[in-house]
Amino acid sequence: MSSIESPVQYTCSEDDRISHTIIAAVAEASNCDPSELDPLYEYIDPDALNSLFQFHSRNEANQNKVCLEFTYLVYRVTVTANSVHISHLEEA
Repeated sequence: MSSIESPVQYTCSEDDRISHTIIAAVAEASNCDPSELDPLYEYIDPDALNSLFQFHSRNEANQNKVCLEFTYLVYRVTVTANSVHISHLEEA
């Protein structure tokens, strides 16, 4: 997988599961097909993620109150009810 030079940001759609949006964003950042990625469940529970952000996406007052950040492959993934932001982890 190639590293990204600039962050990738996706706007979340109410019709899409947040886990699918994350996979699409990381695939774009990696310049690969989503099927080539490690399974998301090896890093975070996709069902819990979908439940957490589906609940908040229905309530506009809470949209900016929930933010989750985790590592997936070599990327830092930041998720809110409105967006998925992918950036390359800083090398030590």
